[in-house]
Amino acid sequence: MENKKSYECMIVVDAKLNEAKREEIIANFKKMAGEQTTVEKLGQKKYGFYYLLNFSAAPEVPAKMTALMNITEGVNRHLFVAKTDVMLAQDVIRKQNRAKAREEYLAKKEKEMREKEAKEVKEGE
Repeated sequence: MENKKSYECMIVVDAKLNEAKREEIIANFKKMAGEQTTVEKLGQKKYGFYYLLNFSAAPEVPAKMTALMNITEGVNRHLFVAKTDVMLAQDVIRKQNRAKAREEYLAKKEKEMREKEAKEVKEGE
């Protein structure tokens, strides 16, 4: 059985490339990383378009990906970080906080909409 570890990889892709080419580059690395890879687009910054990949893989996978990134035209920079248990716990907490904030936002908007509809009904009478 493989001993998988969790990794985070920041990839900076050349801003001069069109979106289709950037997406193709990221898709290739996502495929290498494995099925349970999440990709977060962080947008354009000083050195290009930033992408954050989170994945679990065998320990040799980041080295293989690094070798390919070093020869892939359009990849300006990259950095791999092996996640610790603390980092994984922080990810879970961050996701829970985002979900809670989204629920609160949607509940607030729904309440505002109901109040607006009630006000319009009163004004119409």
